[in-house]
Amino acid sequence: MRRAWVLAAVLAAVLVALAAWWIMGGGGGGSWPVVESNIHIDRVPRVEDFVPVGVTYELGERGLLSYTDDSMWKQSCFIIVAFGWSRDGHTLFYQGRLPFTGEGSFRPRICVDGEYLRGVPAFGGGMYYTNGTGELPYPTVYVRGRGGYIESISYDFRRQRWIHLIKRLGGGGGLELSFVGYALGKPFWIGPMEGPYIVHGAYSRVKDIDIWGGFWVSGVFEANLTVGGRQLEFRGHFLFDRAVHRVYYGETSKAGPIRGATGGVLAFSCMVIFHRDFYIMLSHSVNPTPADFPRFQHQGRVNFVRTGESYVLEEFTLRDLGSLIQPSGFKLEARFKAGYINLTGKVIAYWPPGGWKPNKGTWWDPNAKHTWGRALVNWTGTITLHGKTIKVTAVGIGEFTRVASSSQAWSHLTPPELQAARRQEPYSCS
Repeated sequence: MRRAWVLAAVLAAVLVALAAWWIMGGGGGGSWPVVESNIHIDRVPRVEDFVPVGVTYELGERGLLSYTDDSMWKQSCFIIVAFGWSRDGHTLFYQGRLPFTGEGSFRPRICVDGEYLRGVPAFGGGMYYTNGTGELPYPTVYVRGRGGYIESISYDFRRQRWIHLIKRLGGGGGLELSFVGYALGKPFWIGPMEGPYIVHGAYSRVKDIDIWGGFWVSGVFEANLTVGGRQLEFRGHFLFDRAVHRVYYGETSKAGPIRGATGGVLAFSCMVIFHRDFYIMLSHSVNPTPADFPRFQHQGRVNFVRTGESYVLEEFTLRDLGSLIQPSGFKLEARFKAGYINLTGKVIAYWPPGGWKPNKGTWWDPNAKHTWGRALVNWTGTITLHGKTIKVTAVGIGEFTRVASSSQAWSHLTPPELQAARRQEPYSCS
């Protein structure tokens, strides 16, 4: 009798554990393991990290990439952001993305001398992969666009180069971009493609969270841009974001755009600061909901280019300046093994150019306001390294989402700050 009772108790415990595992997303494709940080990973990305066939993707006919039958996959990032200049004084602010199969279309944003180029083709319809058998002898992903255009990203693993092309097949003139980025320092690891991942943020429409894995690399680039019959050569700094997103609990998961049934992801800061001597990359999110979710992302890395040093950033604070839902600046303070970072950022350009349009309502607060946008930021301040203080003037690019509850509004601002925030006009891209 006692043995039967023990067996029954063990069976009941197992069933409870299995039920909990299923409810939390373990069944039917399930939830991948989540950790608080993956920033201590520092290996060079492999080709399998660039295109994780057999983990996230399936390879179909003619090299078409698609998600596996796991419905928890949400979005894939093949994103390049860059800021550069030409020898004769022209400036370039670039925001590029290759849309994954089934995720709609995207038109690269090319801003030259403060003006966004018109007539840039949109790309979409399906992402294809070739393992070094195409025009370039490197693993390559590409998408097609209108007018015979093609957009691609190739990975030269041996030289740590990322080659990005926009061109019209067969020639014929028109817009053309040839971009080569050279990775410097150690990558910023969001997480191995096979997991575990970190928490990117909370969804706005459903009680669930977005988790992600992958990596960023940053460094210098050289680019040739042909537009309107003229050729421009640029040099500068870039970041490549190669990430995949998953729904964690998954009760409402649907493969598709990130703003599908789940809504947008709140509330995160993902950013890079470019300087000739260093690169700072960090991701930080807060949980704006009343739910007891796993701890959100809070990790960073600083690469000192000239000395070859690289340090993990986990003891840092990032504070907004100005409006709750469209900051006009930021304050970054961080301690790392060999020093201290004390920087203040001022936004010099927003995307969209007209400002971050507020959306109303979240699943926990129907009157809350939330936004999404990018910003080009000018950073000033100091960095202390091995006891030596470095004065800093640098430029950065970031992607942000913000949320203000129905009770917050402008309450955190003093009257002068309130008036300044309400008068704030979005900058042009210059």
